Amino acid sequence: MSLLNVSHLSFRHASQADWLFTDVSFEVNPRDRVGLIGPNGSGKTTLLRLLTGEIQPESGAVVARQGLRVGYVPQESLSSGARPLEEEVFAVHPEVGALREELRAMEPRLNEPVIAARYADLLSAYEAQGGFLAEAETTRVLEGLGFDSRERLLPTTRLSSGQRARAELAKLLLSPADLLLIDEPTNHLDVQAQAWLEDYLARLDAAYLMVSHDRAFLSRAARRIFEIRRGRLTVFEGNYEFYREQRALQERQTWERYEAQQRRIVAAERAAEKRMQVARQVATRPKGVRGNDDFYRRKASKVQRTARILRERVTREPEMPKPWEEDPIPALGFPNVARTGDRALCVEGLTKSYGAKRLFEELTFSVRRGERWAITGPNGSGKTTLLRILLGEERPDVGQTRFGAHVKVGYYAQEGENLDPARSPVALCRSVYDDETRARTVLGCLRLRGERANQPVGLMSAGERGKVALARLLLSGANLLLLDEPTNHLDLDAREAVEGALAQYPGTILFVSHDRAFIETLADEALDLASGRG
Repeated sequence: MSLLNVSHLSFRHASQADWLFTDVSFEVNPRDRVGLIGPNGSGKTTLLRLLTGEIQPESGAVVARQGLRVGYVPQESLSSGARPLEEEVFAVHPEVGALREELRAMEPRLNEPVIAARYADLLSAYEAQGGFLAEAETTRVLEGLGFDSRERLLPTTRLSSGQRARAELAKLLLSPADLLLIDEPTNHLDVQAQAWLEDYLARLDAAYLMVSHDRAFLSRAARRIFEIRRGRLTVFEGNYEFYREQRALQERQTWERYEAQQRRIVAAERAAEKRMQVARQVATRPKGVRGNDDFYRRKASKVQRTARILRERVTREPEMPKPWEEDPIPALGFPNVARTGDRALCVEGLTKSYGAKRLFEELTFSVRRGERWAITGPNGSGKTTLLRILLGEERPDVGQTRFGAHVKVGYYAQEGENLDPARSPVALCRSVYDDETRARTVLGCLRLRGERANQPVGLMSAGERGKVALARLLLSGANLLLLDEPTNHLDLDAREAVEGALAQYPGTILFVSHDRAFIETLADEALDLASGRG
């Protein structure tokens, strides 16, 4: 029996006339591993909220198995208080949480016999109800997601947005649920944490439906793919690699059927036109030939009828609409990107610590003009700090950095750019390069085009805002790009579009990323900060 059955679901936002999606139907079965994909703004998170009952559809139904326990944590719902992170996450075990609090309150008075006896009874109850197992599992999950012992004791008010996102994921993984609805689990995970999560999910008894744009992760962690595209949901019974093959096959077959019908229409029209020409020729009695004109007119009528039959035979077929075709990424020119010296950047003996924590020591490397360097390493290894040192926003403890001749640096921040929410992408891009055609071209390359490029940025998703920030950077004339997680929040098509645009960029690039496919496609060199040494 399925856990969840969705039938003919349709939804649109109250402020919009167009449907977000229509007639969505699928089922989720026990131990399903489902990846939900689609362009930014296609309604993936909205669908998760519909499944939880947080919002209601315009039509259709979501039917859950009786007693189904669904786990879902909306983005940025972690409470901001003084309670340590580990305590906040452990709170997903309410059945033992109250006992744990009572035990801790009694610990200062264990020298009192009555309190000690009561403490022993509660401790036995705590163990019997799985309290110690819950503590061990909480620690295991937090460690797997990259929290060290110091971070687990931090109050939630001191967590960064990336840490908060990982804490939300920890709470979700530990929740006692039959079905987990997971929204963008890998956005703030390093490569090690991604591998741990893949292994954890593989051994999970619960089913899960997850929104993700990580191609490598989808290939390993999903067995079914649900794709929302242009208002429709399509189910593919396989992982992401299977989906890519099947989608390419479906698109090819759709084009073949469409083109075959067009050929039949053209051939039938040509044949019908030839018959009409013959009909016009035989409609009139030839000069010098005696006979009844009606004979020739009847003969012409028969020929005309065969022409009509040919036309009707094709028009009786259901008309196939022309398949959707994504515009290819055009060749991009960068006339305002100046040539730098042969050495774009030199880093010598760089050392940086925060208190007792050493990020990196004696880091030395040199980047030549036009190279693409991936900066990798676990969360907390100093990747973003290194970029901030290169920008002059932080000072190293020891060492120095030197840019080459004629270098102009552009920076894409991990937390996004402070874009004016009232302005459109086109207007924001023209503020750095006043050429509307070129601005639209670059935005189109990043899959932000048409009327969407004219709408206020404040109404856009995080992924769409990221596209605008990256477009501004490409138009700025910078010849050395420092990119901090440029593919976070981007949909799959947009990630490939960014790869295509950056592949044409003539300058030098240093980028931080945990997207394995993006690194493999773009990077010439890799600087791994895992060891903390150059």
